Amino acid sequence: MLQLLQYGEDGPFAYSYNDACTAFANGQSAMFTIGSYAVPQIKSVNPDMDIDSFVMPANNQAEKSILNSGVDLQFCLTRSCKNKEAAYEVLDFLLEHENVQAYLDDQNAVPCKNESFELAPILDGMKAFIEEGRMADYQDHYYPSEMAVDAQIQTFLIQQDTDAFLEKFDKDWLRYNRDIIRLVEDYQKQNGSN
Repeated sequence: MLQLLQYGEDGPFAYSYNDACTAFANGQSAMFTIGSYAVPQIKSVNPDMDIDSFVMPANNQAEKSILNSGVDLQFCLTRSCKNKEAAYEVLDFLLEHENVQAYLDDQNAVPCKNESFELAPILDGMKAFIEEGRMADYQDHYYPSEMAVDAQIQTFLIQQDTDAFLEKFDKDWLRYNRDIIRLVEDYQKQNGSN
Protein backbone atom coordinates (compact mmCIF):
# COMPACT_ATOMS: atom_id res chain seq x y z
CA MET A 1 0.00 0.00 0.00
CA LEU A 2 2.82 2.35 0.82
CA GLN A 3 4.42 1.70 -2.59
CA LEU A 4 1.11 2.35 -4.36
CA LEU A 5 0.69 5.67 -2.58
CA GLN A 6 3.30 7.34 -4.81
CA TYR A 7 1.10 6.71 -7.87
CA GLY A 8 -2.06 8.17 -6.37
CA GLU A 9 -3.69 11.51 -5.90
CA ASP A 10 -1.53 14.21 -4.27
CA GLY A 11 -4.01 14.53 -1.41
CA PRO A 12 -5.56 11.06 -1.06
CA PHE A 13 -6.45 11.45 2.60
CA ALA A 14 -8.95 14.18 1.79
CA TYR A 15 -11.18 11.60 0.06
CA SER A 16 -13.75 9.64 2.02
CA TYR A 17 -14.96 6.32 0.63
CA ASN A 18 -17.99 8.04 -0.94
CA ASP A 19 -15.82 10.83 -2.37
CA ALA A 20 -13.44 8.31 -3.92
CA CYS A 21 -16.29 6.31 -5.50
CA THR A 22 -17.78 9.49 -6.92
CA ALA A 23 -14.43 10.76 -8.21
CA PHE A 24 -13.76 7.45 -9.96
CA ALA A 25 -17.27 7.40 -11.43
CA ASN A 26 -16.71 10.91 -12.78
CA GLY A 27 -13.44 9.93 -14.47
CA GLN A 28 -11.18 11.78 -12.05
CA SER A 29 -9.04 8.67 -11.64
CA ALA A 30 -8.08 5.88 -13.99
CA MET A 31 -7.79 3.14 -11.39
CA PHE A 32 -9.36 2.51 -8.00
CA THR A 33 -7.80 -0.09 -5.70
CA ILE A 34 -11.04 -1.34 -4.19
CA GLY A 35 -13.14 -4.47 -4.31
CA SER A 36 -15.98 -5.23 -6.68
CA TYR A 37 -18.36 -4.43 -3.82
CA ALA A 38 -17.88 -0.74 -4.69
CA VAL A 39 -19.25 -1.12 -8.22
CA PRO A 40 -22.94 -0.58 -7.35
CA GLN A 41 -22.10 2.69 -5.61
CA ILE A 42 -19.85 3.80 -8.48
CA LYS A 43 -22.55 2.94 -11.02
CA SER A 44 -25.15 4.85 -9.01
CA VAL A 45 -23.17 7.96 -10.03
CA ASN A 46 -22.34 6.82 -13.57
CA PRO A 47 -24.57 3.91 -14.67
CA ASP A 48 -22.94 3.70 -18.11
CA MET A 49 -19.38 3.47 -16.83
CA ASP A 50 -17.38 0.61 -18.33
CA ILE A 51 -15.53 -0.95 -15.40
CA ASP A 52 -13.06 -3.82 -15.50
CA SER A 53 -11.10 -5.48 -12.73
CA PHE A 54 -8.03 -7.57 -12.06
CA VAL A 55 -6.38 -9.33 -9.15
CA MET A 56 -3.75 -7.15 -7.52
CA PRO A 57 -0.37 -8.90 -7.85
CA ALA A 58 1.21 -9.53 -4.47
CA ASN A 59 4.38 -11.34 -5.49
CA ASN A 60 6.65 -11.92 -8.47
CA GLN A 61 5.21 -15.34 -9.34
CA ALA A 62 1.83 -15.14 -11.08
CA GLU A 63 0.96 -18.74 -10.24
CA LYS A 64 1.19 -17.92 -6.54
CA SER A 65 -1.14 -14.94 -6.74
CA ILE A 66 -4.49 -15.21 -4.98
CA LEU A 67 -7.71 -13.23 -4.96
CA ASN A 68 -8.70 -11.54 -1.74
CA SER A 69 -12.40 -12.20 -1.30
CA GLY A 70 -14.87 -12.48 1.49
CA VAL A 71 -18.48 -13.14 2.27
CA ASP A 72 -19.88 -9.88 3.54
CA LEU A 73 -23.49 -10.96 3.96
CA GLN A 74 -25.11 -13.84 5.75
CA PHE A 75 -28.54 -15.09 6.67
CA CYS A 76 -29.32 -16.40 10.11
CA LEU A 77 -32.17 -17.07 12.46
CA THR A 78 -31.92 -16.57 16.16
CA ARG A 79 -32.83 -19.38 18.50
CA SER A 80 -35.62 -17.20 19.91
CA CYS A 81 -37.22 -16.51 16.50
CA LYS A 82 -40.97 -16.89 16.97
CA ASN A 83 -41.76 -17.53 13.30
CA LYS A 84 -39.05 -19.95 12.21
CA GLU A 85 -41.13 -21.65 9.54
CA ALA A 86 -41.97 -18.33 7.87
CA ALA A 87 -38.35 -17.18 8.21
CA TYR A 88 -37.07 -20.37 6.58
CA GLU A 89 -39.60 -19.87 3.79
CA VAL A 90 -38.13 -16.41 3.15
CA LEU A 91 -34.58 -17.80 3.21
CA ASP A 92 -35.54 -20.59 0.82
CA PHE A 93 -36.98 -17.97 -1.54
CA LEU A 94 -33.89 -15.75 -1.32
CA LEU A 95 -31.61 -18.71 -2.01
CA GLU A 96 -33.50 -19.94 -5.08
CA HIS A 97 -31.13 -20.00 -8.03
CA GLU A 98 -32.82 -17.20 -10.01
CA ASN A 99 -32.93 -14.92 -6.97
CA VAL A 100 -29.26 -15.44 -6.19
CA GLN A 101 -28.50 -14.72 -9.85
CA ALA A 102 -30.57 -11.51 -9.70
CA TYR A 103 -28.56 -10.39 -6.66
CA LEU A 104 -25.27 -11.22 -8.41
CA ASP A 105 -26.37 -9.28 -11.49
CA ASP A 106 -27.38 -6.25 -9.44
CA GLN A 107 -24.38 -6.19 -7.11
CA ASN A 108 -21.65 -7.62 -9.41
CA ALA A 109 -21.10 -10.10 -6.63
CA VAL A 110 -19.54 -13.54 -6.35
CA PRO A 111 -21.89 -16.30 -5.16
CA CYS A 112 -21.16 -18.31 -2.07
CA LYS A 113 -23.69 -20.93 -3.11
CA ASN A 114 -22.11 -23.85 -4.94
CA GLU A 115 -24.09 -23.81 -8.18
CA SER A 116 -23.43 -22.63 -11.70
CA PHE A 117 -24.01 -18.88 -11.89
CA GLU A 118 -23.20 -16.31 -14.53
CA LEU A 119 -20.72 -13.78 -13.20
CA ALA A 120 -20.80 -10.12 -14.15
CA PRO A 121 -18.39 -9.25 -17.01
CA ILE A 122 -16.48 -6.89 -14.70
CA LEU A 123 -15.32 -9.99 -12.81
CA ASP A 124 -13.69 -11.56 -15.88
CA GLY A 125 -10.24 -10.61 -14.60
CA MET A 126 -10.92 -12.61 -11.44
CA LYS A 127 -12.89 -15.50 -12.93
CA ALA A 128 -9.99 -17.97 -13.16
CA PHE A 129 -9.08 -17.33 -9.52
CA ILE A 130 -12.68 -17.93 -8.46
CA GLU A 131 -13.05 -21.10 -10.52
CA GLU A 132 -9.72 -22.49 -9.30
CA GLY A 133 -10.40 -21.58 -5.67
CA ARG A 134 -7.26 -19.44 -5.48
CA MET A 135 -8.75 -17.12 -2.89
CA ALA A 136 -8.10 -15.99 0.65
CA ASP A 137 -10.51 -14.35 3.03
CA TYR A 138 -10.25 -10.63 3.75
CA GLN A 139 -7.65 -9.91 6.41
CA ASP A 140 -10.10 -7.79 8.37
CA HIS A 141 -12.13 -10.93 9.10
CA TYR A 142 -9.30 -12.03 11.39
CA TYR A 143 -9.02 -9.19 13.83
CA PRO A 144 -11.60 -7.49 16.01
CA SER A 145 -13.10 -4.20 14.86
CA GLU A 146 -12.06 -2.70 18.21
CA MET A 147 -8.50 -2.64 16.90
CA ALA A 148 -9.53 0.15 14.49
CA VAL A 149 -7.11 -1.19 11.89
CA ASP A 150 -8.54 1.13 9.24
CA ALA A 151 -7.37 4.09 11.33
CA GLN A 152 -4.04 2.38 12.01
CA ILE A 153 -3.45 1.86 8.29
CA GLN A 154 -4.38 5.45 7.48
CA THR A 155 -1.97 6.69 10.17
CA PHE A 156 0.73 4.42 8.74
CA LEU A 157 0.21 5.76 5.24
CA ILE A 158 0.35 9.36 6.46
CA GLN A 159 3.35 8.93 8.78
CA GLN A 160 5.01 6.14 6.75
CA ASP A 161 6.58 4.64 9.88
CA THR A 162 6.52 0.88 9.33
CA ASP A 163 8.06 0.00 12.70
CA ALA A 164 5.57 2.12 14.67
CA PHE A 165 2.65 0.62 12.72
CA LEU A 166 3.77 -2.98 13.28
CA GLU A 167 4.53 -2.37 16.95
CA LYS A 168 1.07 -0.90 17.58
CA PHE A 169 -0.65 -3.60 15.50
CA ASP A 170 1.11 -6.40 17.42
CA LYS A 171 0.36 -4.79 20.79
CA ASP A 172 -3.31 -4.27 19.91
CA TRP A 173 -3.58 -7.78 18.47
CA LEU A 174 -2.58 -9.25 21.81
CA ARG A 175 -4.79 -6.84 23.73
CA TYR A 176 -7.99 -7.35 21.75
CA ASN A 177 -7.54 -11.10 21.26
CA ARG A 178 -6.53 -12.04 24.81
CA ASP A 179 -9.72 -14.05 25.45
CA ILE A 180 -9.33 -16.06 22.24
CA ILE A 181 -5.60 -16.52 22.87
CA ARG A 182 -6.38 -17.86 26.35
CA LEU A 183 -8.99 -20.29 24.93
CA VAL A 184 -6.48 -21.58 22.37
CA GLU A 185 -3.79 -21.97 25.04
CA ASP A 186 -6.22 -23.87 27.29
CA TYR A 187 -7.26 -26.09 24.39
CA GLN A 188 -3.63 -26.81 23.52
CA LYS A 189 -2.85 -27.70 27.14
CA GLN A 190 -5.75 -30.16 27.21
CA ASN A 191 -5.35 -31.61 23.73
CA GLY A 192 -1.73 -31.11 22.78
CA SER A 193 -0.38 -28.35 20.56
CA ASN A 194 -0.82 -30.21 17.26
